Amino acid sequence: MDSTVALDPKASTNPECFRSRRGIRWGAALGAVTLLLGSLGAATLDVKETANYRSITAALDATPAIDTHDHLPPFDLIQGRVETERGFGMNLRSLWQSSYYTWFNPLSPWPKSGRFDEWWTTARNDFDNARATSFYRYQLPAFTDLYGVDFDTISDAAVRRLDGRIFANYRDPEWIYRVVTERANIELMVMDPYWDRLGFGVQYPFAVPAVNVTTLIRGWHPADVPNPKDSPHQFAAKEGLRIDSLDDYLQVVERIMAFGKSRGAVCLKTTTAYERTLDFENVPKERALRAWGRPMAQSAPADVKALQDYILWRLVEMSARQDLPFQIHTGHARIQGSNPMLLVDLIAANPRTKFILFHGGYPWVGETGAIATRHPNVWIDSVWLPTISYTMAKRAYQEWLEVMGSNRILWGADAHHAEGIYAATEFTRRCLAEALAEKVERKELQKAHALRIGRQILRENALELFPSMKDRLWKKPGVILRPVVEGQR
Repeated sequence: MDSTVALDPKASTNPECFRSRRGIRWGAALGAVTLLLGSLGAATLDVKETANYRSITAALDATPAIDTHDHLPPFDLIQGRVETERGFGMNLRSLWQSSYYTWFNPLSPWPKSGRFDEWWTTARNDFDNARATSFYRYQLPAFTDLYGVDFDTISDAAVRRLDGRIFANYRDPEWIYRVVTERANIELMVMDPYWDRLGFGVQYPFAVPAVNVTTLIRGWHPADVPNPKDSPHQFAAKEGLRIDSLDDYLQVVERIMAFGKSRGAVCLKTTTAYERTLDFENVPKERALRAWGRPMAQSAPADVKALQDYILWRLVEMSARQDLPFQIHTGHARIQGSNPMLLVDLIAANPRTKFILFHGGYPWVGETGAIATRHPNVWIDSVWLPTISYTMAKRAYQEWLEVMGSNRILWGADAHHAEGIYAATEFTRRCLAEALAEKVERKELQKAHALRIGRQILRENALELFPSMKDRLWKKPGVILRPVVEGQR
């Protein structure tokens, strides 16, 4: 029957009309259900199974990355070595112990016998309640990609072989170079040389130092800086400088910055959020002087805070004068007082200073994006964020790209050994690829634009923010970095 008959009101008593109308109603309902199921299917689609994800991942893997924050010590100082049946060295437990896994998860102690089997008997059960955590899962790509094993299902025999291979790899510094520069495809990394902070000594030719100012914020008295390698007083003595006043102290601090810059440093960095609130007030000098000249323990906490606040504001001004962007740890430290919103007044009052908010402000990733939206002198660094929470990192990438320019987002691995650096890098690449591919699949972003954004975040944004690093680029076809031999630096 022709559909026009069914829609004719004069034919409403015709049984054929009722059947046709019912067919139309059922057809419409079926169409609505089909659309709903289609949308649900799109919502539940695993983007990692799509061609867009695969091609974006391949492009990100091929991008020589600029890692904006890491902690890779000189080879002999890499932490985690233990006495084993093979001798003193790195092993499987070393990789877990010196990773972020142990921040919130148990790990059996290494036995005095040095026998791997004795440790694994209990350690095999340590991971049971942590399998879904990002602090566990971020390390897995290192095992699958570098060693060819699935740690989630590893057998006792395979885990013994894995342990032996790790031990053997750490007998030769070339392992670090192969993993970092070839497998992880990192061209340069900004390093916080905590083993030689004021000497700015970095062993690796792919490493670029940062000036860590954390101790300088609270180091006005020698008693509060017991490590001579962190001490501005030791630096002043070597340079023939006196510290008799707060002004003298600040001059020494700026001299340290200038010296660091002469040694290749490209930025300042502070982890003060682990020690105190990020609420830095713009206090007058007279108020700050109440705590000057005494150890912190001998002053009232309010006076200590006031002097630290005053020094930090001066550091921010020096940051602009020295053209050294300021990396600031935000979130996930002492979470009471580490919300990046506490920095907004400081940021607004210093528009010439380039602020880099670390870790995306986790868990305040939305607030961090809002800050960057309103202040063009703010960059967001996703360093460590995928390692903390892969899901929140993916959400953060997508949210930030919706509220700010893609030229102000950075990344870093923030790890302490080769496998950790590789794993965090790979975790970040996968997370970023997934975030971008989802936008492409939803028609919110053209694929060509997604590829450009991925390259910006992994590489180009850092080179624009730290332009002196362009002179350090070395990745060319056929070029492979090899370990630096002592005496040939």
